[in-house]
Amino acid sequence: MSKTFDLLMGSLDEIDKGLENGGKGLNITTLKVNITPIKEFSGLHIKEIRTKNNLTQVLLAKYLGVSKKTIEAWESNKNKPNGPSSRLLELIDNQMVSIIR
Repeated sequence: MSKTFDLLMGSLDEIDKGLENGGKGLNITTLKVNITPIKEFSGLHIKEIRTKNNLTQVLLAKYLGVSKKTIEAWESNKNKPNGPSSRLLELIDNQMVSIIR
């Protein structure tokens, strides 16, 4: 996945093991994670992401949990994706997730 994901999972595993031992040997430190602002996507960019991944509007809609009409509205700049949809589009665009059909 990513270095941040691996770091978080490793930390969660350590906490889980420490809690199983009643907290003995558990050294909790502060973890700082930079969360980037939610990216705004233009209709053209959304269409580029979709075509780059060989997806139809219907398949992208199913993947994101929205309707085909929503994808159409995004691509025609009538509407913009909300936060969670934008995050997923960003992950797809950065090829941090693969879409299996």
